Amino acid sequence: MSRGKRRLAAIMFTDMVDYTTMSEKDEALALTLLDEHRKLLRPVFASHGGREVKTIGDGFLVEFPSALEAVKCALEIQQLMDKRNQDVPSERKILLRVAVHLGDVEHRDGDVYGDAVNIASRIQSLADPGGVCITQQVFDHVRNNEGFRAEPLGQNQLKNVQMPTVVYRVLPSTERTKPTKSDALEPRRVAALPLAILSSDHQDEYFADGLTEEIINTLSSIPGLNVIARTSVMKYKQANKSVGEIGRELKVGTILEGSVRKAGGRLRITIQLIDVGSEAPIWAQKYDRELEDVFEIQTDIAERVAEALKVQLLRENRKLIEQKAPEDIAAYVLYLRGRYYWSKRTREDLEKAISYFGEAIQKDPNYALAHAGMADCYTLMGRHLYLPVKEAFEKARDYADRALELNDNLAEAHTALAAVLMIYNWDWDLAEEQFKHAIQLNPNYANAHYLHSVLLQTIGRLQESVTAAEKAQVLDPLSPVIGMGVVQAYFFSEQYDKALDECHRYLEMNPNFVVAQDYLVHLHVRNGLFEEAGNDARRLVDISERKAEATAHLAYVCAASGKTEQAKKLFEESMADSKLGYSNPTIFITVYSILGDQDNAFLWAEKALESGKIAFPSLRFSPDLKRFRTDPRYNSLLAKADL
Repeated sequence: MSRGKRRLAAIMFTDMVDYTTMSEKDEALALTLLDEHRKLLRPVFASHGGREVKTIGDGFLVEFPSALEAVKCALEIQQLMDKRNQDVPSERKILLRVAVHLGDVEHRDGDVYGDAVNIASRIQSLADPGGVCITQQVFDHVRNNEGFRAEPLGQNQLKNVQMPTVVYRVLPSTERTKPTKSDALEPRRVAALPLAILSSDHQDEYFADGLTEEIINTLSSIPGLNVIARTSVMKYKQANKSVGEIGRELKVGTILEGSVRKAGGRLRITIQLIDVGSEAPIWAQKYDRELEDVFEIQTDIAERVAEALKVQLLRENRKLIEQKAPEDIAAYVLYLRGRYYWSKRTREDLEKAISYFGEAIQKDPNYALAHAGMADCYTLMGRHLYLPVKEAFEKARDYADRALELNDNLAEAHTALAAVLMIYNWDWDLAEEQFKHAIQLNPNYANAHYLHSVLLQTIGRLQESVTAAEKAQVLDPLSPVIGMGVVQAYFFSEQYDKALDECHRYLEMNPNFVVAQDYLVHLHVRNGLFEEAGNDARRLVDISERKAEATAHLAYVCAASGKTEQAKKLFEESMADSKLGYSNPTIFITVYSILGDQDNAFLWAEKALESGKIAFPSLRFSPDLKRFRTDPRYNSLLAKADL
């Protein structure tokens, strides 16, 4: 074949986010949106001098004579789609990734070839949904243009490209004036720090911690406030840090701190609201009351904070606070003990929590929060397999239903019910309805946003899942569980660099964090860094209690890097463990699939389905399971769960 003409050109690739998932769910709608997006984009290409080379699946390959015009075109496309998406329901939104590279291309038979085309196609996945990314070569041509700016995303080792590629994210001119997260601390973003316990009996620690959580929940009900969740603030218990340091770490503008002394039936609470910027108190108050007055104190604190920050505690929100109060104050004290042990999450502590919540219900059978606490405990007992799945989740469902019978305005109870519906019943529509209701009742309830993101992954709405996970992290920035929820959302939506950054951040907090180390293995494999992935897998084996599961990651790295015989040997060793213990069988399904043994992969998937250990988001969107999803048995598996 004769060689074609060569010339310098800017090459653009576009891609519709989640198109495959959309097609699986509703092929007719997917085709309609594909056609609409093509009709919208083609005139924009032409207006910037772009030549449509061809369509590739749901994307375009377009050639431009000018790098500047290519970038302008990319930004215009995204602004056009953003405007279009504002007026359509979520299932009809169209999100695009756009990438531009400048290089030498060869023209032959109407098509274009060369490294420039390869690089442009590879960096496309690095763009955010709704975003634009460019290479260094393009950046050098447009860096002085005032119509937009570019932020570096670092060097990326692309597949089949010898040298690392420097990539930038392009921001439209409208984003130039937006303040960055560090520019200002928002006064209405609030952290209520753990109350110091001044009682002589340190057994009362549970009361201070529980009261802190109740104050957080009370403040969370105030419209207009963003309140940091318990998990993140409890890390500052007895921390030797200034208000300014804590405020900057949590990115809050206002901090509530204080102390509590409990002596018999009396309480002394000292509280102050502090402006982080000046570290000066905005408001301070002492309460010297009977224990029975604790709910009035919580309401008064909420009113004072709302007044100080110029937001309004509405009548209906005050009513929600009052509805949480039990008839018997002793039930409240027992409830606080239960929440204290529930937050520790070990089997022994969950059993203690169940005991205290049970005593609270005996004291006051109509105490809705205690029933919700029971539901939360049994959900965790089922998820961690501390009890048989059926027993745990049926108890969780019963307690959640009872809590809602007693008080339908509890965000905690709606979230507890939604978790059961999602994890155990696979009733996706009703679960989402419950999550949305919980978030409406308490927009600051981080756990509801986090679990909602997991549901959204399960049903294939990946970009919405990212948004929900990021919202949860804003509300609970130091929670490792929520942090890994963000990593998972990024991983399944192919935002690997962001996922890596989050993994490293949480491993800095806790170098022995098993889940983050697990994701690190997969992310380095995705980026073709097999030596690093192998080191990560060996580290995982060292720190994980589930040795078979961890050892299977060594086999995974070998299988992914083409070392098939070594992978088989390592995998046989992990499977031969007589004490094979695992919480998530996905790694075994993955290794079997990569090694080409789809029969065993599906055997494990079916076992996971039956035992309740199945991880639907991983099966549907893990990049390691693409071959698994081409098997006809895959659709049959999903059909059993109405997916």
